[in-house]
Amino acid sequence: MQPNFARRKLLSGGVISGPSVSFPSPEIVQQALQYNFDFVWLEWQHGGWSEPTLSAALSCFIGAHSTPIVRIAGLDPLRIGRVLDLGAQGVIIPMVETAEQCEQAVQAAKFPPRGGRSATGFRNALQGDNDFFHYVEHANDEVLVIVMVETPTGVGNVLEMMTVPDVDCVLIGPYDLSRSVGAVSIDDDLVQDLVAEVAAASKETGVAAGYVTGSLDQARERVGQGFRLVNPGHDLSVLRGAFEEMKEGCDGLGGPAPA
Repeated sequence: MQPNFARRKLLSGGVISGPSVSFPSPEIVQQALQYNFDFVWLEWQHGGWSEPTLSAALSCFIGAHSTPIVRIAGLDPLRIGRVLDLGAQGVIIPMVETAEQCEQAVQAAKFPPRGGRSATGFRNALQGDNDFFHYVEHANDEVLVIVMVETPTGVGNVLEMMTVPDVDCVLIGPYDLSRSVGAVSIDDDLVQDLVAEVAAASKETGVAAGYVTGSLDQARERVGQGFRLVNPGHDLSVLRGAFEEMKEGCDGLGGPAPA
């Protein structure tokens, strides 16, 4: 069975990190996989992925060190099962607010007896020593379940949510959280008080908390606060920064532009 190194590291108390990819490009994913991040997050909720492009990207992870994680558009058991069938080893479920919803997410991601995921044979045999039955027998230990808290209701229920078995991480979505309380910035005191509640719940329960970051500096700050899943970069910002740097260099190549 292909190990889920990110899940094992997280459950042992470590910090996991990796980029998110929104452009529907398996080639970008292949480039990211050269660097052995803990995970590569495929952004299906807000990104440009279709099922065919997502399937092509997930095929790149066979034999790779990095764990393939997909954020889907909501708590949809059929879609959770589908992305796992395509080869994901982790799912991110947005806008989760209750322990009951956490249990539904776990049920969709795990085979019986823990859950109700339908047995599969599409690509997963390649993750299970080329043996479909081996995959089905061992996959529950290698699937990472991440739920997002993005509202005050979710934060208020976070302790109960963290008691649901096999919820591996509760991930803060700071932008939606700030909007849900009417704040104009993720640094607003009200937002940061809610963030602190999640960090405290993680410390109390031992269940990992994560924070959607956008830079290495942000990632370092949140890890210092006790968060153990961060994504210090996105393809959107990395490519934009690279093109900006390139353009600045190009502007200096030929002297002043003609009037």
